[in-house]
Amino acid sequence: MFRKGEISTETDKKPFIFTLAALAGCLVSGILILVFAKGDALGIFASVLLFIVAASAAAVLFAMVTDRAYIEDGTLHMSYMFKRVRMPLTGIGKVTCKDQVYYVFDKKGAVAGTINGKLTGIDKILFALDRSGILFV
Repeated sequence: MFRKGEISTETDKKPFIFTLAALAGCLVSGILILVFAKGDALGIFASVLLFIVAASAAAVLFAMVTDRAYIEDGTLHMSYMFKRVRMPLTGIGKVTCKDQVYYVFDKKGAVAGTINGKLTGIDKILFALDRSGILFV
């Protein structure tokens, strides 16, 4: 889902659909309880809790959609939430992995960005980085 290019990571369909269904279910249930509860304190409390879960599901859905990495025209693009980093492959110093998150360092040794190791297509990104001669530590 949501591929950007030939060498790209993408979000898996099953967790995306599950989170989307949870969001829709919580919103519909919360609205129905509010409509049929007619001022009952327990119904209002249940609706508030469902709307809190819906807001959490929306945040997780937004994180899923924005978490990606792709290589285009010799540049590695990394994106997560509101942080976007573009780095030419020649400017990457090394890549390390810790807890299934790949940390991309620049030539000076500073962390330039991260790539989620659980995304579909991460193997293509890693192979392309390896072919470019980037050091994996």
